[in-house]
Amino acid sequence: MGRRHHLHTISVILCELDMWDVGLTRLDYLIGEETHLDGADLKQLVHLASLDAMRRAVADGLGAEGALVLQILLLLWKNRIQKRSETPYIIAIRDIDLETFLDLDEDRVREGLRQLLPFVRVDDLDLYLSGDIELSLEPLLKKDGRLADRLDLVWRTTHARELIEAATEAEEAIHCYLGQLQERVDPQAGDRLAVLQTWWRQYLSKERFARPYDVLEVRSDLCAFEDQTAELALVHDGFVGLLARADEYGALFSERLQLAPGARLQALRGPRRVRPTRLDRPGRRLEIVR
Repeated sequence: MGRRHHLHTISVILCELDMWDVGLTRLDYLIGEETHLDGADLKQLVHLASLDAMRRAVADGLGAEGALVLQILLLLWKNRIQKRSETPYIIAIRDIDLETFLDLDEDRVREGLRQLLPFVRVDDLDLYLSGDIELSLEPLLKKDGRLADRLDLVWRTTHARELIEAATEAEEAIHCYLGQLQERVDPQAGDRLAVLQTWWRQYLSKERFARPYDVLEVRSDLCAFEDQTAELALVHDGFVGLLARADEYGALFSERLQLAPGARLQALRGPRRVRPTRLDRPGRRLEIVR
C-alpha cells in the first residue's frame, strides 16, 4: 500500500521507431527539420552533404551543364542553411540569377536545369522550365541512405573530441589545485573544501570511461559522456571558485567547452528521436513511474 501511495504511474503510447519516423529519415535529424544543430555544427554537415551530392550526381550521369547548375544551387543551399528550417532542402532562384552566377547564356542554363530534373523534385514543372526555379534537393540527398551514417559519424567524432579536450583540461586543473592546497586554502574554507573533495572522489569512483579518454569509446555513448562532463563541470567550477587567485585567469568549465546549446541537445538525444506530431496509432506502452 505504501508503494502505491508514493508512486503514481501513467501509461503513454510509445510508438515503435518506424511509426515515429513517418515521413522523416535519419538525415532529417541531422540536417533537416528535426535537427538541434545550428551555426558551424550544422554548416559542417551541410558542406559534407553538398560534396557527397555532387559526387553522386556526376557519377550517376549528370551532364556538364547540369553539374554547373547544381554547383551553384548547392552553394546557395549551404549559405541559406544556418539554423533549423521547416523547408531545409528547398532552393528558389530565377534563371537570370543563375546566368549571372555561371556567366552562361540562357540556353545552356535551361539545358542544365533539364539535365538536373531526374535528380531533384520539382512541384511546378512549368514554372521551373520558364525560369522561376523552385526545387527540392531531398531526392538527391536521401538517395544514398548511408549519407546520414557518414554525417552522424563526423558530427559525433567532432563533438567527442571537443568534450574530451575540455574534460581532460578540467581534470588536470583540479589535480593542479589539489597539489597546491597548503598554499591556497583559506583556513576558514575547510567545510567547503571537504565537500568539493567528496564530490571529486565520487566523480573519479564511477570510472564510466577509461582514461586517457578514447574518441571511439566516447563517441559510441555521447549521452553518458555528456552526463559525466556535467558532473565534472560542477566539481571543476567549485575548485576554481574556491582556489583560483584574483591575479590568475580561473576559467570556468563553460569557457573550456564553448558549445552551442543545440550541440549538447543533439548529443543528449542520442539515437532516440522525438516524434514531430502525435500519432493515434497502437504501439508498445511505456510505463512512466512518478
